[in-house]
Amino acid sequence: MSLSLRAVLPAHSPFGGLTELPSCSSPHCPRPATLWQRWWARHEGIWLQERWYCSAGCFFSGLYRRLEQAALTRPRSVARPNRVPLGLVLLARGDITSAQLRQALEQQKKAGTGRIGEWLIRMGALSEQQLTAGLAAQQRCPLLAPQQPQWLVQRWYWPDSLVERYRAVPVVHNAAQSLLYVGFLDVVDHSFLYVLEQMLRSRVQPCIVPGRVQVEYRELRRHNAEGNTVEIPQRQSSLEMTRTICNYAEQAHAERCLVGRCDDRLWIRLESTLDVVLDLLFRLPTAS
Repeated sequence: MSLSLRAVLPAHSPFGGLTELPSCSSPHCPRPATLWQRWWARHEGIWLQERWYCSAGCFFSGLYRRLEQAALTRPRSVARPNRVPLGLVLLARGDITSAQLRQALEQQKKAGTGRIGEWLIRMGALSEQQLTAGLAAQQRCPLLAPQQPQWLVQRWYWPDSLVERYRAVPVVHNAAQSLLYVGFLDVVDHSFLYVLEQMLRSRVQPCIVPGRVQVEYRELRRHNAEGNTVEIPQRQSSLEMTRTICNYAEQAHAERCLVGRCDDRLWIRLESTLDVVLDLLFRLPTAS
């Protein structure tokens, strides 16, 4: 009579979770898919998104396929609700008059640059508080203006170049609801929000914040910079990126690798224990 491992291992045994170990996601994995093999490989393996690879070799092949897919696939397009122009929103709220709106539009057209809200503030027709409230109404999301920035653990931040590109910063994290509020200066980018949900593995909620919040955020990060972002300026092929990422993953003893595409950038996040993260930013090949 043969006995299974489940039968001979007690529930309180340190090996009790053996049957719950993941199987390698590589179709060409050279290791036998036995429970014991998966047990001994549990500290060698690494997660790629929601797939687990038992060794560096299996992870390399899985990562290469994932990067090839990311380079050939256009960034996810998330439908945005139709929005009323900001000038009309401010007019409807009674913040400005129709004459002030016409004057601001004429100055904007003549200069060929600047946002309508910026021109209204220059004219003295609008305050920054009124502009921020109008943007929140236009974007259909809440307005948050905390007295001081909340210092968050490392995993809730993203590379500064993405902060600049999307004009968005982490504002408040609600641990009870596993929800992160992401503060935008003006336009909410829903495609970036989708990427954040995948990369942070958390729900996110957009909000509008005044300009001072982003200024305070940058000051906070400047004085508490941990150097956890590496930007690769030269364009690399999928194979070159795979080699670079695997090298960093080995050095960081990474347990999870996440991949997200932000326009022409590829954002890689390597996670280790105790919420230690390392972000890598690549420029995608022009041909993609």
